[in-house]
Amino acid sequence: MNNPISIANALKINRPQLGDQVGLGLYRLLRLVALEDIMGAGASSISYYAGKKLGKELSFDSIEQLLEFCKDINIGQISLSEIVDNKVHVDVHECATCAGMEPVGRPICHFEGGIIAGALEGITKTKVQAKEVTCIGGLGDETCGFDIVMTPIENKT
Repeated sequence: MNNPISIANALKINRPQLGDQVGLGLYRLLRLVALEDIMGAGASSISYYAGKKLGKELSFDSIEQLLEFCKDINIGQISLSEIVDNKVHVDVHECATCAGMEPVGRPICHFEGGIIAGALEGITKTKVQAKEVTCIGGLGDETCGFDIVMTPIENKT
């Protein structure tokens, strides 16, 4: 029987000689090269929704927990603006997906946006959409920036 791999199981690492770190290049080869080669233009949407599902499954109770998790796994240095009218802007400095790359002409950090959106959806109990508006390796910007919109979930009674 093929069981899904849980988050807890995926984060169990036993590599006495090599430790728990791998080069960022491996992640980028998987995420940016292999996934786009296999899925074409649809890779961006799949990356976003995979990140969103993961972000929600992490079941954070607070934004502080989300920020600590992102710091622990080195997604990047994340800063959030104040939430105003159910909107917030999130910047990722030194983004794992693209910092240091030459610009490719389009936003490429959909996975990070998805993780942030999914986590915020779980924390705020709203429907959350993230749109990448700046991108270091995609567009040559200083940060990967996401405009986040939170929409209350209607009760269907």
